Amino acid sequence: MTNVVAAADRASGRLSKRGQYRLFMCGHKAVEVGGVCVVLMVQGHLLDVTLAHLLVATKTGLLAVAPVLAVTMTSHIRHLLNRWTASAILAICTFAADAVVHGSHYPGAYTEAALTAVGAFFFSLAISYTRVGKYIDHVGEHAFGEEVHRAGTDRPDALQPGVEP
Repeated sequence: MTNVVAAADRASGRLSKRGQYRLFMCGHKAVEVGGVCVVLMVQGHLLDVTLAHLLVATKTGLLAVAPVLAVTMTSHIRHLLNRWTASAILAICTFAADAVVHGSHYPGAYTEAALTAVGAFFFSLAISYTRVGKYIDHVGEHAFGEEVHRAGTDRPDALQPGVEP
């Protein structure tokens, strides 16, 4: 994990803090969703994982983080800086993405999508307590912290473009 944080620090000169946060957060969330998805697709039999499974899991992960990435472009970014709401938003997006990308390998049309969403929620929450998760939160707080704190007060328009604080 130390190498991941060191690599992130080296990349910091190339991207703005907001760009770093978006890249780190969405990259991590896509891997979290994809990991849970592939495990559930093969029903825990990890030796049965094929390239096709990995491609489907990759599609699911990327589709799940697309709305999350869109949220980072709005004034609702403050919701992603909280580990619980970020995990809940990811779970909802994961359910939709998994249901769209492939059918269930379990009884019921949306059983696997629901299981993937629950797994992504808990995996995302667990990762948020690791060193890498805390680093991503730290980058997000530095990139958006001042605006988020202003928006959390009596100024709901504080994050609107063109509105002076």
